[in-house]
Amino acid sequence: MKKIFFLLPLVIFAQEYTITPNSVNQIKKICNKIKPGDEIILKSGIYTQKFPIIKCKGSKNANVTIKADGKVTIKKGWIVKGKYLTIENLNFKGNNDNLDYKKVIKNWWHPKPFMRQIGMLIEGDHITLKNNIIGNFPGAGVKFKGKSDYLTIDHNIIYNNAWWTTGGTGGLVIKNIQQTDNSKKAKVKITNNLFFANESRIISHVFKKGFAKMVIDEGESFLIQQKDDASKKGAKRGKYNGRYLVKNNLILYNGKGSSLNKADNIDLIENDFYCNGTTSTSKKAGGIRGNNTNNDNFIDNAIQTCGNKKAISVKGKNNRFINNKTGKIYKDPQHLNFYNVYFKNRANKLFESFKPMLNKYNIKVKPTNYKVNLQQQIKDIISLIPKKADTKIIKLKDKIIIKNIDNSNIKGLGKNFILKF
Repeated sequence: MKKIFFLLPLVIFAQEYTITPNSVNQIKKICNKIKPGDEIILKSGIYTQKFPIIKCKGSKNANVTIKADGKVTIKKGWIVKGKYLTIENLNFKGNNDNLDYKKVIKNWWHPKPFMRQIGMLIEGDHITLKNNIIGNFPGAGVKFKGKSDYLTIDHNIIYNNAWWTTGGTGGLVIKNIQQTDNSKKAKVKITNNLFFANESRIISHVFKKGFAKMVIDEGESFLIQQKDDASKKGAKRGKYNGRYLVKNNLILYNGKGSSLNKADNIDLIENDFYCNGTTSTSKKAGGIRGNNTNNDNFIDNAIQTCGNKKAISVKGKNNRFINNKTGKIYKDPQHLNFYNVYFKNRANKLFESFKPMLNKYNIKVKPTNYKVNLQQQIKDIISLIPKKADTKIIKLKDKIIIKNIDNSNIKGLGKNFILKF
Protein backbone atom coordinates (compact mmCIF):
# COMPACT_ATOMS: atom_id res chain seq x y z
CA MET A 1 0.00 0.00 0.00
CA LYS A 2 1.43 3.35 -1.04
CA LYS A 3 1.51 6.20 1.46
CA ILE A 4 0.53 9.66 0.30
CA PHE A 5 2.16 12.67 1.95
CA PHE A 6 0.67 16.15 1.80
CA LEU A 7 3.15 19.00 2.17
CA LEU A 8 1.58 22.04 3.80
CA PRO A 9 2.99 25.49 2.98
CA LEU A 10 5.23 26.94 5.66
CA VAL A 11 3.47 29.86 7.33
CA ILE A 12 5.64 32.51 8.92
CA PHE A 13 3.84 34.98 11.16
CA ALA A 14 5.05 38.56 11.24
CA GLN A 15 6.37 39.78 14.55
CA GLU A 16 5.05 42.98 16.12
CA TYR A 17 7.23 45.19 18.30
CA THR A 18 5.82 48.00 20.43
CA ILE A 19 7.30 51.43 21.14
CA THR A 20 5.90 53.92 23.67
CA PRO A 21 6.87 57.58 24.29
CA ASN A 22 9.18 56.38 27.07
CA SER A 23 10.89 53.55 25.17
CA VAL A 24 12.08 55.16 21.92
CA ASN A 25 15.66 53.96 22.45
CA GLN A 26 14.43 50.39 22.05
CA ILE A 27 13.98 50.93 18.33
CA LYS A 28 17.74 50.55 17.80
CA LYS A 29 17.74 47.02 19.26
CA ILE A 30 14.55 46.16 17.42
CA CYS A 31 15.99 47.21 14.06
CA ASN A 32 19.03 45.02 14.67
CA LYS A 33 16.92 41.86 14.97
CA ILE A 34 13.82 42.66 12.92
CA LYS A 35 12.87 40.45 9.96
CA PRO A 36 11.19 41.27 6.65
CA GLY A 37 7.44 41.56 7.15
CA ASP A 38 7.73 42.52 10.82
CA GLU A 39 6.10 45.69 12.18
CA ILE A 40 7.05 48.29 14.74
CA ILE A 41 3.96 49.80 16.36
CA LEU A 42 4.15 53.25 17.97
CA LYS A 43 1.51 53.48 20.68
CA SER A 44 -0.60 56.60 21.15
CA GLY A 45 1.08 59.59 22.72
CA ILE A 46 3.35 62.58 22.23
CA TYR A 47 6.94 61.54 21.57
CA THR A 48 9.25 64.27 22.88
CA GLN A 49 12.41 62.16 23.17
CA LYS A 50 14.84 62.03 20.28
CA PHE A 51 14.83 58.72 18.42
CA PRO A 52 18.09 56.93 17.60
CA ILE A 53 19.04 56.66 13.92
CA ILE A 54 16.55 54.23 12.41
CA LYS A 55 18.36 51.46 10.50
CA CYS A 56 15.58 48.92 9.94
CA LYS A 57 15.95 46.73 6.84
CA GLY A 58 13.47 44.47 5.12
CA SER A 59 14.08 42.59 1.87
CA LYS A 60 12.80 42.45 -1.67
CA ASN A 61 10.22 39.93 -0.45
CA ALA A 62 8.72 42.09 2.30
CA ASN A 63 9.19 45.52 3.83
CA VAL A 64 9.61 46.29 7.50
CA THR A 65 6.81 48.65 8.57
CA ILE A 66 6.82 51.39 11.22
CA LYS A 67 3.32 52.69 11.92
CA ALA A 68 1.05 54.27 14.51
CA ASP A 69 -1.52 52.70 16.76
CA GLY A 70 -3.86 55.57 17.55
CA LYS A 71 -2.90 59.23 17.73
CA VAL A 72 0.88 59.61 17.58
CA THR A 73 2.78 62.91 17.47
CA ILE A 74 6.58 62.95 17.09
CA LYS A 75 8.19 66.24 18.13
CA LYS A 76 11.79 65.70 16.99
CA GLY A 77 12.94 64.79 13.52
CA TRP A 78 14.08 61.34 12.45
CA ILE A 79 17.25 60.23 10.69
CA VAL A 80 16.51 57.12 8.65
CA LYS A 81 19.11 54.83 7.06
CA GLY A 82 17.18 51.76 6.01
CA LYS A 83 16.11 49.58 3.11
CA TYR A 84 12.79 48.06 2.14
CA LEU A 85 11.13 50.16 4.82
CA THR A 86 7.59 51.55 5.05
CA ILE A 87 6.73 54.43 7.40
CA GLU A 88 3.02 55.19 7.70
CA ASN A 89 0.30 56.95 9.69
CA LEU A 90 2.68 59.06 11.82
CA ASN A 91 2.40 62.74 12.68
CA PHE A 92 5.68 64.69 12.86
CA LYS A 93 5.35 68.18 14.32
CA GLY A 94 8.38 70.46 14.67
CA ASN A 95 9.23 73.61 16.58
CA ASN A 96 8.19 76.42 14.22
CA ASP A 97 5.77 77.73 16.83
CA ASN A 98 8.72 78.56 19.11
CA LEU A 99 10.54 80.68 16.51
CA ASP A 100 10.06 84.10 15.02
CA TYR A 101 11.89 86.57 12.80
CA LYS A 102 13.84 88.23 15.63
CA LYS A 103 15.19 84.94 16.98
CA VAL A 104 16.32 83.86 13.52
CA ILE A 105 17.70 87.02 11.91
CA LYS A 106 20.13 87.69 14.77
CA ASN A 107 21.70 84.32 13.94
CA TRP A 108 21.82 84.82 10.15
CA TRP A 109 25.61 84.89 10.14
CA HIS A 110 25.85 82.17 12.82
CA PRO A 111 23.06 79.66 11.97
CA LYS A 112 22.00 77.55 14.90
CA PRO A 113 20.81 73.92 14.78
CA PHE A 114 17.29 74.90 15.85
CA MET A 115 16.96 76.85 12.59
CA ARG A 116 17.49 73.84 10.33
CA GLN A 117 15.65 70.97 11.99
CA ILE A 118 14.22 68.51 9.45
CA GLY A 119 11.19 66.27 9.87
CA MET A 120 12.79 63.24 8.23
CA LEU A 121 16.29 62.99 6.78
CA ILE A 122 16.40 59.75 4.79
CA GLU A 123 19.08 57.77 3.00
CA GLY A 124 18.09 54.35 1.73
CA ASP A 125 16.47 52.42 -1.09
CA HIS A 126 12.98 51.01 -1.43
CA ILE A 127 11.59 53.48 1.10
CA THR A 128 7.83 54.14 1.29
CA LEU A 129 6.22 57.07 3.12
CA LYS A 130 2.44 56.75 3.23
CA ASN A 131 -0.34 58.59 5.07
CA ASN A 132 2.07 60.59 7.24
CA ILE A 133 1.83 64.21 8.34
CA ILE A 134 5.07 66.18 8.41
CA GLY A 135 4.83 69.81 9.44
CA ASN A 136 6.13 72.81 11.35
CA PHE A 137 9.84 72.13 10.86
CA PRO A 138 12.08 75.19 10.26
CA GLY A 139 14.07 73.17 7.72
CA ALA A 140 12.74 70.69 5.16
CA GLY A 141 9.79 68.49 5.99
CA VAL A 142 11.35 65.45 4.30
CA LYS A 143 14.75 65.23 2.62
CA PHE A 144 16.20 62.30 0.67
CA LYS A 145 19.93 62.29 -0.01
CA GLY A 146 22.89 60.08 -0.90
CA LYS A 147 22.26 56.43 -1.71
CA SER A 148 18.49 56.72 -2.03
CA ASP A 149 16.57 54.98 -4.80
CA TYR A 150 13.17 53.41 -5.41
CA LEU A 151 11.25 55.91 -3.33
CA THR A 152 7.48 56.13 -2.87
CA ILE A 153 5.96 59.21 -1.26
CA ASP A 154 2.20 58.65 -1.35
CA HIS A 155 -0.76 60.40 0.30
CA ASN A 156 1.16 62.43 2.87
CA ILE A 157 0.48 65.91 4.20
CA ILE A 158 3.60 68.09 4.10
CA TYR A 159 2.94 71.57 5.46
CA ASN A 160 4.35 74.64 7.25
CA ASN A 161 8.00 73.67 6.70
CA ALA A 162 11.13 75.60 5.64
CA TRP A 163 10.11 78.87 7.32
CA TRP A 164 13.23 79.71 9.31
CA THR A 165 16.26 78.04 7.77
CA THR A 166 19.03 80.02 6.09
CA GLY A 167 19.92 76.90 4.11
CA GLY A 168 17.21 77.28 1.48
CA THR A 169 14.89 74.30 1.27
CA GLY A 170 11.27 73.18 0.84
CA GLY A 171 8.58 70.79 1.98
CA LEU A 172 9.98 67.71 0.20
CA VAL A 173 13.56 67.70 -1.05
CA ILE A 174 15.11 64.99 -3.23
CA LYS A 175 18.67 66.10 -3.82
CA ASN A 176 21.59 64.43 -5.58
CA ILE A 177 20.44 60.89 -4.90
CA GLN A 178 22.52 57.98 -6.21
CA GLN A 179 20.96 55.19 -8.23
CA THR A 180 21.27 51.53 -7.22
CA ASP A 181 20.92 50.29 -10.80
CA ASN A 182 20.68 51.61 -14.36
CA SER A 183 16.93 51.10 -14.77
CA LYS A 184 15.13 53.77 -16.80
CA LYS A 185 11.68 53.10 -15.36
CA ALA A 186 9.90 55.31 -12.83
CA LYS A 187 11.74 54.74 -9.57
CA VAL A 188 10.84 57.85 -7.59
CA LYS A 189 7.07 58.26 -7.18
CA ILE A 190 5.52 61.34 -5.59
CA THR A 191 1.77 60.79 -5.74
CA ASN A 192 -1.49 61.92 -4.13
CA ASN A 193 0.15 64.25 -1.58
CA LEU A 194 -1.06 67.51 -0.06
CA PHE A 195 1.59 70.23 0.13
CA PHE A 196 0.65 73.54 1.71
CA ALA A 197 2.24 76.59 3.39
CA ASN A 198 5.83 75.43 2.96
CA GLU A 199 7.61 78.75 2.50
CA SER A 200 10.90 80.52 3.05
CA ARG A 201 10.86 83.69 5.13
CA ILE A 202 14.60 84.26 5.42
CA ILE A 203 17.24 85.05 2.79
CA SER A 204 19.30 81.90 2.31
CA HIS A 205 23.04 81.49 1.96
CA VAL A 206 25.73 78.90 1.28
CA PHE A 207 28.83 80.54 2.72
CA LYS A 208 31.30 78.40 0.76
CA LYS A 209 30.00 79.98 -2.47
CA GLY A 210 31.45 83.30 -1.35
CA PHE A 211 28.27 85.28 -1.95
CA ALA A 212 24.57 85.44 -1.10
CA LYS A 213 21.80 86.88 -3.23
CA MET A 214 19.57 89.25 -1.29
CA VAL A 215 16.35 87.66 -2.47
CA ILE A 216 14.00 84.98 -1.21
CA ASP A 217 13.62 82.24 -3.78
CA GLU A 218 13.15 79.01 -1.79
CA GLY A 219 10.31 77.40 0.12
CA GLU A 220 8.81 75.21 -2.60
CA SER A 221 6.36 72.35 -2.14
CA PHE A 222 8.95 69.97 -3.53
CA LEU A 223 12.44 70.29 -4.96
CA ILE A 224 14.07 67.73 -7.22
CA GLN A 225 17.76 68.46 -7.79
CA GLN A 226 19.96 65.83 -9.34
CA LYS A 227 23.10 66.92 -11.17
CA ASP A 228 24.44 69.43 -8.67
CA ASP A 229 27.48 67.35 -7.74
CA ALA A 230 28.22 65.83 -11.15
CA SER A 231 30.93 68.22 -12.27
CA LYS A 232 32.71 68.39 -8.92
CA LYS A 233 32.56 64.79 -7.76
CA GLY A 234 32.40 62.76 -10.97
CA ALA A 235 29.69 61.99 -13.49
CA LYS A 236 28.58 58.81 -11.73
CA ARG A 237 27.58 60.72 -8.61
CA GLY A 238 25.29 63.07 -10.48
CA LYS A 239 23.90 60.49 -12.88
CA TYR A 240 20.36 59.17 -12.49
CA ASN A 241 18.80 57.13 -15.29
CA GLY A 242 15.44 56.46 -13.67
CA ARG A 243 12.33 58.59 -14.07
CA TYR A 244 10.45 60.60 -11.47
CA LEU A 245 6.66 60.27 -11.47
CA VAL A 246 4.98 63.29 -9.86
CA LYS A 247 1.24 62.72 -10.19
CA ASN A 248 -2.04 63.92 -8.70
CA ASN A 249 -0.63 66.15 -5.96
CA LEU A 250 -2.42 69.14 -4.44
CA ILE A 251 -0.04 72.07 -4.04
CA LEU A 252 -1.39 75.11 -2.16
CA TYR A 253 -0.07 78.37 -0.70
CA ASN A 254 3.63 77.47 -0.83
CA GLY A 255 6.45 79.99 -1.04
CA LYS A 256 7.18 78.53 -4.50
CA GLY A 257 5.10 76.07 -6.44
CA SER A 258 7.71 73.45 -7.34
CA SER A 259 11.35 73.38 -8.43
CA LEU A 260 13.10 71.07 -10.87
CA ASN A 261 16.76 72.02 -10.76
CA LYS A 262 19.32 70.22 -12.93
CA ALA A 263 17.12 67.13 -12.92
CA ASP A 264 16.01 65.11 -15.95
CA ASN A 265 13.38 62.48 -16.77
CA ILE A 266 10.45 63.89 -14.80
CA ASP A 267 6.80 63.10 -15.53
CA LEU A 268 4.68 65.84 -13.94
CA ILE A 269 1.09 64.74 -14.50
CA GLU A 270 -2.34 65.80 -13.23
CA ASN A 271 -1.14 68.04 -10.39
CA ASP A 272 -3.13 70.99 -9.09
CA PHE A 273 -1.26 74.16 -8.12
CA TYR A 274 -3.23 76.82 -6.26
CA CYS A 275 -2.02 80.27 -5.21
CA ASN A 276 1.68 79.51 -4.71
CA GLY A 277 4.52 82.04 -4.60
CA THR A 278 3.49 83.40 -1.20
CA THR A 279 6.89 84.60 0.04
CA SER A 280 9.24 84.27 -2.92
CA THR A 281 10.42 87.54 -4.40
CA SER A 282 10.57 85.95 -7.87
CA LYS A 283 7.69 86.25 -10.33
CA LYS A 284 8.53 82.74 -11.57
CA ALA A 285 7.45 81.10 -8.30
CA GLY A 286 3.74 80.62 -8.99
CA GLY A 287 3.73 77.07 -10.32
CA ILE A 288 6.19 74.84 -12.18
CA ARG A 289 9.73 76.11 -12.32
CA GLY A 290 12.57 74.26 -14.00
CA ASN A 291 16.22 75.08 -14.54
CA ASN A 292 18.33 72.90 -16.82
CA THR A 293 15.77 70.10 -16.69
CA ASN A 294 15.48 67.85 -19.73
CA ASN A 295 13.40 65.00 -21.17
CA ASP A 296 10.38 65.88 -19.03
CA ASN A 297 6.65 65.49 -19.62
CA PHE A 298 4.21 68.10 -18.29
CA ILE A 299 0.71 66.77 -18.84
CA ASP A 300 -2.78 67.78 -17.59
CA ASN A 301 -1.55 70.05 -14.80
CA ALA A 302 -3.68 72.93 -13.52
CA ILE A 303 -1.80 76.00 -12.31
CA GLN A 304 -3.87 78.78 -10.76
CA THR A 305 -1.75 81.75 -9.68
CA CYS A 306 -2.27 84.74 -7.40
CA GLY A 307 -0.94 88.23 -7.98
CA ASN A 308 1.78 88.64 -10.59
CA LYS A 309 3.25 85.14 -10.32
CA LYS A 310 4.02 83.13 -13.45
CA ALA A 311 2.50 79.67 -13.87
CA ILE A 312 5.20 77.87 -15.87
CA SER A 313 8.86 78.76 -16.25
CA VAL A 314 10.95 75.83 -17.51
CA LYS A 315 14.35 75.91 -19.18
CA GLY A 316 15.73 72.74 -20.72
CA LYS A 317 15.68 70.43 -23.74
CA ASN A 318 13.29 67.81 -25.09
CA ASN A 319 10.44 68.72 -22.76
CA ARG A 320 6.79 68.12 -23.69
CA PHE A 321 3.86 70.26 -22.55
CA ILE A 322 0.41 68.74 -23.12
CA ASN A 323 -2.99 70.07 -22.01
CA ASN A 324 -1.77 72.13 -19.05
CA LYS A 325 -4.23 74.79 -17.88
CA THR A 326 -3.25 78.08 -16.33
CA GLY A 327 -5.28 80.92 -14.90
CA LYS A 328 -5.56 83.61 -12.25
CA ILE A 329 -7.38 83.49 -8.91
CA TYR A 330 -9.37 86.69 -8.56
CA LYS A 331 -11.60 85.91 -5.57
CA ASP A 332 -10.60 85.09 -2.00
CA PRO A 333 -8.27 82.07 -2.37
CA GLN A 334 -8.72 81.02 1.29
CA HIS A 335 -12.21 79.68 0.56
CA LEU A 336 -10.47 76.71 -1.03
CA ASN A 337 -13.45 75.55 -3.04
CA PHE A 338 -11.46 75.30 -6.27
CA TYR A 339 -14.09 77.31 -8.10
CA ASN A 340 -11.45 78.52 -10.54
CA VAL A 341 -9.38 75.36 -10.85
CA TYR A 342 -9.53 73.27 -14.00
CA PHE A 343 -10.16 69.60 -13.27
CA LYS A 344 -11.78 70.78 -10.00
CA ASN A 345 -13.47 67.44 -9.36
CA ARG A 346 -10.05 65.82 -9.31
CA ALA A 347 -8.74 68.39 -6.81
CA ASN A 348 -11.79 68.18 -4.57
CA LYS A 349 -11.70 64.39 -4.49
CA LEU A 350 -8.08 64.37 -3.38
CA PHE A 351 -8.69 67.08 -0.79
CA GLU A 352 -11.63 65.15 0.68
CA SER A 353 -9.39 62.09 1.14
CA PHE A 354 -7.23 64.09 3.57
CA LYS A 355 -10.02 65.29 5.84
CA PRO A 356 -9.82 62.37 8.31
CA MET A 357 -6.09 63.03 8.77
CA LEU A 358 -6.58 66.79 9.07
CA ASN A 359 -9.41 66.42 11.56
CA LYS A 360 -7.55 63.86 13.66
CA TYR A 361 -4.76 66.36 14.39
CA ASN A 362 -6.85 69.56 14.09
CA ILE A 363 -4.89 70.92 11.11
CA LYS A 364 -6.36 73.78 9.09
CA VAL A 365 -5.44 74.18 5.43
CA LYS A 366 -4.84 77.87 4.85
CA PRO A 367 -2.15 80.33 3.75
CA THR A 368 0.05 81.81 6.46
CA ASN A 369 -0.38 85.35 5.07
CA TYR A 370 3.15 86.08 6.26
CA LYS A 371 4.55 89.27 4.76
CA VAL A 372 8.27 89.46 4.07
CA ASN A 373 9.85 92.88 4.57
CA LEU A 374 12.81 92.29 2.28
CA GLN A 375 14.39 95.73 2.61
CA GLN A 376 14.32 95.60 6.40
CA GLN A 377 15.77 92.10 6.34
CA ILE A 378 18.66 93.26 4.14
CA LYS A 379 19.33 96.16 6.53
CA ASP A 380 19.38 93.77 9.48
CA ILE A 381 21.82 91.42 7.73
CA ILE A 382 24.15 94.30 6.90
CA SER A 383 24.02 95.64 10.46
CA LEU A 384 25.00 92.22 11.81
CA ILE A 385 28.06 91.67 9.58
CA PRO A 386 30.73 90.06 11.80
CA LYS A 387 33.68 92.47 11.88
CA LYS A 388 37.30 92.54 12.92
CA ALA A 389 39.52 95.58 13.33
CA ASP A 390 40.65 95.36 9.69
CA THR A 391 37.27 94.44 8.13
CA LYS A 392 36.38 96.61 5.14
CA ILE A 393 32.84 97.02 3.80
CA ILE A 394 32.63 98.36 0.25
CA LYS A 395 29.15 99.41 -0.82
CA LEU A 396 28.48 99.42 -4.57
CA LYS A 397 25.25 99.83 -6.54
CA ASP A 398 24.56 96.12 -7.02
CA LYS A 399 26.55 94.53 -4.18
CA ILE A 400 28.37 94.91 -0.91
CA ILE A 401 31.89 93.50 -0.73
CA ILE A 402 33.08 92.48 2.73
CA LYS A 403 36.83 92.03 3.05
CA ASN A 404 38.51 90.35 6.01
CA ILE A 405 35.21 89.37 7.54
CA ASP A 406 35.33 87.81 11.00
CA ASN A 407 34.77 84.20 9.98
CA SER A 408 35.73 82.63 13.29
CA ASN A 409 33.43 79.74 14.21
CA ILE A 410 31.42 80.15 10.99
CA LYS A 411 31.56 76.98 8.91
CA GLY A 412 32.32 77.50 5.22
CA LEU A 413 32.79 81.26 5.41
CA GLY A 414 35.97 82.46 3.75
CA LYS A 415 38.03 85.59 4.22
CA ASN A 416 35.80 87.68 1.95
CA PHE A 417 32.07 87.62 1.22
CA ILE A 418 29.69 89.44 -1.14
CA LEU A 419 26.05 90.40 -0.67
CA LYS A 420 24.47 90.66 -4.15
CA PHE A 421 21.36 92.71 -4.97
